[in-house]
Amino acid sequence: MAIADKGDPMDQKARLESNKELVRRTMELLVDRDRAFQAMDLLTPEYIQHNPNIPSGREAILKFTQSAMAGEARLIMRTAGRPLFVAEGDLVVMMQPIEREDPDQPGKTYVSYWFDMWRIEDGRLAEHWDGAPKEPHADPFS
Repeated sequence: MAIADKGDPMDQKARLESNKELVRRTMELLVDRDRAFQAMDLLTPEYIQHNPNIPSGREAILKFTQSAMAGEARLIMRTAGRPLFVAEGDLVVMMQPIEREDPDQPGKTYVSYWFDMWRIEDGRLAEHWDGAPKEPHADPFS
């Protein structure tokens, strides 16, 4: 994985902002079941997925967006706070606050944070990491 930081500092800043906007726009599309197909041109054909519940490849991501597992993620994302983006080189990290029910205090909630990281290649998302645990007997396409 290369972190490219060459050239004019103003060009670098613009590239970092562009990378953050690419992630924001792609996520906006992928969490919308009806518009997810519009994100396909924003992903490289060889898109690598490190979430253990989703295969690599942009077609796999599109198929996943139509699944029950993705529907559950959408419900969580709808209540999530505004994401924060941090970019360095060809990497973008998104942190999103998510309000969750407190299992120890019924009726109360707490804030947790969801972290995702992407690698950008030639203006497209090429690789993704997150902290998702492997779901038991997960069929991401059911």
